[in-house]
Amino acid sequence: MSQQMSVDFGPVIRAVRETITDVGVELSRDITRVDNRVGQVAQDLTLTTTELRELKAAFEEYVQQAARVAAVQQSETRVVNLKAELDRQYGHYSTVRRTSVGLLQAFDVGNVSRAVTSQISEELMLQTPRYWLAPALVGLAAWANHDQEMSEKSVQEAYARDRAKTSLLFTIILRRQGRLEAATRWLKHYLDAQDPSRLGREFAIILEATSYNAFGPAAQQLMSQRLSLWVTQLRNNEEIVEQQIIRWMGEIGSQSEQVTPSSFENLSSLARKDWPRLQTQLEAASALPVMIDKYSAISKADAQLPTILEDLMDDLVDRLVTEYDEEELPLRREVLYHESVIEEMGDIALARQRATQLQQALDETTDAVSMQTNTAVSPELLGASTQTQRVAIGAAQSDFRAAVGRYCAAYRQASIRDLELHFDREHTEYARKFEFEGCTITTDTEEAVGIDRLRSAWDRTVAAAIEKVRFNNSWYTTRAIFVVVAAVVIGLINPVYGLAAALIGAGIVWYLGDQESKKSAAAVAALEASKDKAIEVSVAKYRNAIAEHVDALLVYRVLDAQEEDLLRVIDTWPTVQHTDEEVSA
Repeated sequence: MSQQMSVDFGPVIRAVRETITDVGVELSRDITRVDNRVGQVAQDLTLTTTELRELKAAFEEYVQQAARVAAVQQSETRVVNLKAELDRQYGHYSTVRRTSVGLLQAFDVGNVSRAVTSQISEELMLQTPRYWLAPALVGLAAWANHDQEMSEKSVQEAYARDRAKTSLLFTIILRRQGRLEAATRWLKHYLDAQDPSRLGREFAIILEATSYNAFGPAAQQLMSQRLSLWVTQLRNNEEIVEQQIIRWMGEIGSQSEQVTPSSFENLSSLARKDWPRLQTQLEAASALPVMIDKYSAISKADAQLPTILEDLMDDLVDRLVTEYDEEELPLRREVLYHESVIEEMGDIALARQRATQLQQALDETTDAVSMQTNTAVSPELLGASTQTQRVAIGAAQSDFRAAVGRYCAAYRQASIRDLELHFDREHTEYARKFEFEGCTITTDTEEAVGIDRLRSAWDRTVAAAIEKVRFNNSWYTTRAIFVVVAAVVIGLINPVYGLAAALIGAGIVWYLGDQESKKSAAAVAALEASKDKAIEVSVAKYRNAIAEHVDALLVYRVLDAQEEDLLRVIDTWPTVQHTDEEVSA
């Protein structure tokens, strides 16, 4: 008979229990440490992402600022070099100009001998063989010395070099001598030398003089008739009229003020696609009140006739003899561009726009209508007074008015009212953290409906996040299968160890599953707790964007409504001559 053996499993069970307890405690410690490290890594990652985003924005701003600073530095260097080049090539012209002013004053005062004036003028003639002013001065000196032959030869030489400027110079000088009849004859020579479609820059001086009736009634009538004839002929050319309207539109656009995204922070960040259009229309409309202030001040400026007419004539002569020559204009235009870069603090786009507007007034030639427009828009570049500018604005009234209408129509046609607000994964920290699924709401959506959409999107986002961290009982199944397989294999070798392995494995699986379940529950609770705050932040951003949208449209309407006020300034311009029918109307 076989002897029945009794096996005591008590020690084995106790050992298993102790082992499970020890393993469980150690695993719990390890899991806690891993959780802490994972949490720290997640926190560090979020912080790093935020810092990287801020660093990117700061870097982009730095790059833009550095580019502007570099552009300013380059332009400053270029301006110095260009002015040095001007001095090298045309410095002797400046010498003639300065000497001319001195000689003219000497003729008036009579404190310089005729021999000295003749000597100096003849030396300048030798130093500047192509400059029109040098032989003109020789002619003046010969005239003062009663040398008719020398005077006539010199005047003819100056006239051959530059008919218009020579004629104008002697027109003004003879006016200073009180010889109005002779001055009018020279003025006629000047006008006969002109092509109304290619007038020189010095024509602005004529506009300046005639605005004050400086050359007497006969000369004023001559100029008025000739200018009226030119303008009538030229305005039959639709292209020329169109150019004036475009010029005035450029003047209006150059007065626009910048609207920065930071002024509408939430709206500009959520409506990235549509914001540039709204920004453009706000900036375009902002030019209207600036234009009203600017041109109202011009219309009301004190433009009384000078007390001493000779002072005006002296100023006109100084301007004429100190005006730079056509040869210098290419370098002068380049200087103007780089000075615009410096003025606009390195903003190339604004500098180019500003320089383009200013350079149009520096063209070598222009037509009579464009000359009036340039005098109206940029009088400082043509040396025109406020009175002359006022007269020119009045003459360009129809072009100015048409430009205002077309300018406003252009930005209104391109305007936008309702914007799309895109709530993506970047719109808040919570959206980045929970990988927000995204939501698009238009600004014309009712606020309650928009908030419901946001809440629904957040509900789905958080639900998806919860699903990822929720504990699933299948977790036990996969691990239990592994334990059973391992226990069977060990049992085939040794039944006792197989049973022990099964018990130990089952205990470990149960313990780890319990810890995973608690961890999952904690994660789910954290997500649920954060959802309300995430929704609150998004809703606040949404409401702020809607409020900013309302503010932006209100600002736009206020600005846009000022078109009527600007047109009123133009329609009541003080120098416009109205017919009896227009006054009655």
